[in-house]
Amino acid sequence: MDSLKERFYRIYPDLRGNKAVESFMTRPEHQELLKEFLTSPSASSEDCLNEAFKAHYFGIRFTSYVSSSLYFHSVNFDKKIRLHRGRQLLTLDQPLGGDEDGTFKDMIPGHGDPIPLPEQSLEESITDDSLLHAYRKLTDRQKEILDLAYVRELSDTEIADILKVSQQAVSKSHKKALAKLKEELRKEN
Repeated sequence: MDSLKERFYRIYPDLRGNKAVESFMTRPEHQELLKEFLTSPSASSEDCLNEAFKAHYFGIRFTSYVSSSLYFHSVNFDKKIRLHRGRQLLTLDQPLGGDEDGTFKDMIPGHGDPIPLPEQSLEESITDDSLLHAYRKLTDRQKEILDLAYVRELSDTEIADILKVSQQAVSKSHKKALAKLKEELRKEN
């Protein structure tokens, strides 16, 4: 075969070192076509050799195209996924940062764990003096209803069950307390 290659390269010296030609010559069926062309050159043997090389070269180009296309599609897909993950961060999975290790998810209390309340009543959490003054003018029952509604975040129905009164009575007292606070704040301003 080496003598056939040498004869071929003497006829076509520009093709020496061409990887497509080298890979073409490694296949036995192509070696037969090359041998036929070099031993008895004719237009038909040259056409057969050229057609075989065109098919071989098309296969190389097609494989290269598919390979690079897959590569760039996978790169673009990866970019799209990273962009999506960057925009759609799961808040609970984000690190806490600072001195604490862990995520926000770790901070969620378990099913039976008590929920810590920073303030036990609205009076302790009000920082505005005029609002605090108005709050202190409410009846004890109104203060209790506002505490249950805003500190413990209970509904009027739940408050009614605790206080052993109707839901309508709680709702009425709640509205009166808010109206009284509003009126007192208007007077002071």
